[in-house]
Amino acid sequence: MTDAGYAVVFGGEMLEGFSREQVQASFARLLGLDAQRLEQLFCQPRTVLKKGLSHAEALRYRDALQRLGAAVSVEALADDVGASAAARADDAAPAAASSHGQPAAAAAAAPRQLAFAFHGDGFEFFRIWIVNILLSIVTLGIYSAWAKVRTQRYFYGNTQLDGSSFDYLADPLKILKGRVIAFACLAVYSVAGELSVALGAVMGLLLLGALPWIVVRGLSFRNSNSAWRGVRFGFDGSYGGAALAFLVWPLLGALTLGILMPLAMHKQQRFIAGSSRYGTSRFELAVGARPFYLLFLTLLGIGAAAGALVAVLSGLSPALAATGGALTYLLLFAFFNVRFTNLVYGNLVLGDNRLAAQYRLGSYVALMLVNLLGMALTLGLFYPWARVRTARYAAEHMALVAGADLDGFIAARRQEVSSLGGEFAEMFDVGLAL
Repeated sequence: MTDAGYAVVFGGEMLEGFSREQVQASFARLLGLDAQRLEQLFCQPRTVLKKGLSHAEALRYRDALQRLGAAVSVEALADDVGASAAARADDAAPAAASSHGQPAAAAAAAPRQLAFAFHGDGFEFFRIWIVNILLSIVTLGIYSAWAKVRTQRYFYGNTQLDGSSFDYLADPLKILKGRVIAFACLAVYSVAGELSVALGAVMGLLLLGALPWIVVRGLSFRNSNSAWRGVRFGFDGSYGGAALAFLVWPLLGALTLGILMPLAMHKQQRFIAGSSRYGTSRFELAVGARPFYLLFLTLLGIGAAAGALVAVLSGLSPALAATGGALTYLLLFAFFNVRFTNLVYGNLVLGDNRLAAQYRLGSYVALMLVNLLGMALTLGLFYPWARVRTARYAAEHMALVAGADLDGFIAARRQEVSSLGGEFAEMFDVGLAL
């Protein structure tokens, strides 16, 4: 058999954990397929997507498509039993090398911890912020879309990982259109509530029903317009999955008097993480629901102890009770943010890489106190410095534990997104014509 004797075959099946809608959406977005071609592709029992490939090329296509959730296989074209058996063995066995074609020795190398860095400056952002406010006022809010893009590009561009900055690629006109639609919906809801209580309730239910769509579209827009080293992020969550995570599970949490609420939060974060990707590689939340329950039980204990203390202070002095209540709220807020950030971001996995989050309660409380004090003393003018300080704190307490070859991983993602985007057009022309 020649080396160019393999084909990539798709039978319309999805891998476990992926829905048909998710995979079709990924194919449509990445490959530019219309609804008719998608339906044709997913209904056929066997479609040869591309043939005449070397074994390495076929495996690369297979791995890329499997990351999108498609159950594809590599088949030998020649009737060579030995070669076919070898192909099937290679297809099923765990890779001795990484999925990016790196040697096994490199894959086994010790991981590197790469810290994030933020290089923004408070006064520099203040100038951007004040201009954004003035122009938004003068244009009656129209410039706010451009203001958001300028702000996001400033923070993305000043955030670095392994010497490379992040990019924000959104089009302000699309943001403006979205805000106009959102404002129109809010106006309709407000008018409906003024006209009739029943009509207002109906509109409220319609908006609640639209929540899954809002979540999916919002995360899709944010991720698809974020990039690092020339590779965009993405989000492939389905509306059904969003409805389950953000409507059904919270409702069950409320009906069980909060018992299932930690589980609902876990389901939400798992949905967000599992539907997000970098290039064609998916994130994964590698933690169960138990830590979420421990977090909520700890919050409940702290809240109960603080409530008893405030009750005692109220008998001594109303001023002391008010101060104690405010400090209790600040402590609970800081504790939740620290533990939740470490829990979620510290358990995000991307291929052979994972994030590490190391927020500390003491330093985070100090950050909050300085920001609040600065905002109060300057009547809000300290906001740019507060936001820069918060971004710097996040960067200083986050890291990427990179696998053996981060550059190879990035190069593979870039190659899949660019070359597969172009080559897949040819691939599907061939496949659907057979």
